Amino acid sequence: MENFDPNKESEGLGDTIAKVTNFLGIDKAADTIAKLAGKADCGCNRRREFLNQLFPYHSAVKQFKVLKEFHHGGKFYAKGETIHITKESGIAMKMKDLITEEFLVEV
Repeated sequence: MENFDPNKESEGLGDTIAKVTNFLGIDKAADTIAKLAGKADCGCNRRREFLNQLFPYHSAVKQFKVLKEFHHGGKFYAKGETIHITKESGIAMKMKDLITEEFLVEV
């Protein structure tokens, strides 16, 4: 993983996950597999940066616009609605949906 220092304080969730994958050696394995597949890199830095923006440790609330209606935790989210996600509630939301940006876009 390029441009990542595991000894530096985490800026967000992406850095924390990167520290764990670095400690376990998963990042090196992913880079090796990506290179064997002919890719420039494994995409870990892109995901780390995206998660840091989505779940920063220094900012409590982010605003998102709902792109597609969906249900989560007994609540309905309508298309076009603006929602506020704190670090705590954001992690509880479906990670797949947030990572693919199918349902939410930052305002």
